[in-house]
Amino acid sequence: MRGQLPVFRKVQRRYAAALIHSALSGPGGSALLELREYEDRHFRVIFRRSYFQLKPEQNAPSKSQWSTLKKKLKRRNRTVFVFRDYGEIDCGRRDATAPCCYLDFGFMAD
Repeated sequence: MRGQLPVFRKVQRRYAAALIHSALSGPGGSALLELREYEDRHFRVIFRRSYFQLKPEQNAPSKSQWSTLKKKLKRRNRTVFVFRDYGEIDCGRRDATAPCCYLDFGFMAD
């Protein structure tokens, strides 16, 4: 999988944080919990599953909901590359009652 990824450009962490914070913000505030930065210049965002506003019969976000989030990021910065791998993980936090979600992204070099 690593061989197929683009080269990511270096962006300031605060820029990446502001971008993802705005994308994950809604009427209830921001769902952002953590932003991790990696050596290859990509980021992993961990956020509350409540961002997706799941219906009672829904036990996980749909593909459509994930696609909408990806499109939201691309509208904010067209150089954003979103990894195919995304989903739910254990938050490892006491204040989280449900699993958290994660999404990896980077900014493609020109």
